[in-house]
Amino acid sequence: MRLKRKLVLVVFTQKRTLDKYLFPSINKGFIKTPGNQLLVEDKTLFLFDDLTPLGISYPKDLVEILKEKNQPSKIYNARELASKLVPLLPETEVTVLSGGGVLTYLFLKVNGYRGSLFNIIQVKREYIDGRPKCSLTGKISPSELVIDDILASGQTICTIIDQCPNEETEFACLLASSNVPKGEKGYRQRQQTTIPGVSRFYCSQFVNGIENRKPAILSLRYLLTKAVDNGDYSQGYLSKKFGGEEKVKVLLDLIKGINREPIDLLRENPIEFLKTYGGY
Repeated sequence: MRLKRKLVLVVFTQKRTLDKYLFPSINKGFIKTPGNQLLVEDKTLFLFDDLTPLGISYPKDLVEILKEKNQPSKIYNARELASKLVPLLPETEVTVLSGGGVLTYLFLKVNGYRGSLFNIIQVKREYIDGRPKCSLTGKISPSELVIDDILASGQTICTIIDQCPNEETEFACLLASSNVPKGEKGYRQRQQTTIPGVSRFYCSQFVNGIENRKPAILSLRYLLTKAVDNGDYSQGYLSKKFGGEEKVKVLLDLIKGINREPIDLLRENPIEFLKTYGGY
């Protein structure tokens, strides 16, 4: 007698631990997300495409090299994330951080945001032995709402708060890591907005690394400038993360062929950049 073999469907699910702290923060209004839902994506690498919305084309091979040793991966379009953030934000005077904050403000404005620009805080990020170090230059006087593009460790916003400890601050960004360590080490904590000194946090999308490891979040705009202009960034971080020195050389050749005129204008004259691309 022939026995029929039963087919058994086995479904493996990843147990989430690191982002559980976000539920009460969203429910209590400390964190505002689209639909007040916890939106967390699990991947190894997240590419933040802030070039395509500016009309900047980049080679497909560039992305393929970045993804090669970092699977699974996902690309987010910065302008699409901004469209989800607009309904959440108060229409008020905003302070933006140089670079990514200015770009985020532009994408918000072209999606209909009616808040006005109060000032721009100049942020200088250097890579020393492959590790980022943040410093601020010029006048540091944030308005009630501070805007940047990506929140990872929280070093940048905490540097601003440390220099203006008596200011009531809200913070908004397009993409944020949900990987926050336990305890009080680091810049972020697993309570309220996750950022000490920030009373409310607005975010379009949270991301988390596979098996709750720290996710890699890479801005293509940032890659375009830092890989060419900062040797320690390319030889340290990029080489370690994306396949060694030979791969970095290929990346640099591809990057050097990209028209970075809009990004150069953003760095040299952010107000003129906003006027040129419809954000002012």
